[in-house]
Amino acid sequence: MIDVRDLIYRNTSLINKDRCKYFIDFFEEHVDKALPESSTKYELDKNPENLQDNFLALNLSLYYKDPKFKEAADIAFSLIRVMVLNYAQYLKIKITPTITDRYMSSTDNIRIMRYKQGQEIKDHLDIGSENIRASCTLNLNENYEGGAFSFFSGKHLLDLKEGEGIVFPAEQIWVHGVRPVTKGTRYAINCFLRP
Repeated sequence: MIDVRDLIYRNTSLINKDRCKYFIDFFEEHVDKALPESSTKYELDKNPENLQDNFLALNLSLYYKDPKFKEAADIAFSLIRVMVLNYAQYLKIKITPTITDRYMSSTDNIRIMRYKQGQEIKDHLDIGSENIRASCTLNLNENYEGGAFSFFSGKHLLDLKEGEGIVFPAEQIWVHGVRPVTKGTRYAINCFLRP
């Protein structure tokens, strides 16, 4: 029997400290271009104030024509590509040999996300009309408290280390979020994967 958590792939040593610092510094240098994010919330609460995320994201893909942003996006994409290839191989071994990366090898929304104390992503789904097949997150630091990655309405929590990456399916049951940061600032790269 397969445990649904087996569909979460973790790479604990994807990004070195210098590369993590590069992305954190890049975010802070370009914070004026960062925007609040929103997502399709899972909560049954219909009060719009309760469904708002309160963190900032710097969309590298949006400014791809700028050479500085292109360089950062290309570096991030190369790391994401490693995650996708490893995830496909992991699923071939863990689930079925017919798995391929063909359905999750493209992205157009590479973002650096910053969560300050009290900030979070409320539980949500990544599925929608955009043909999203998987979600990838690369954690850039660990000098913060709280900020655990949450799956299934908090039934499964992951504390990610600096340089660690995760990939998981974007399907109806994959309710996930990031718990509030209680101390410090959390940085991560995130993108959606499509065919």
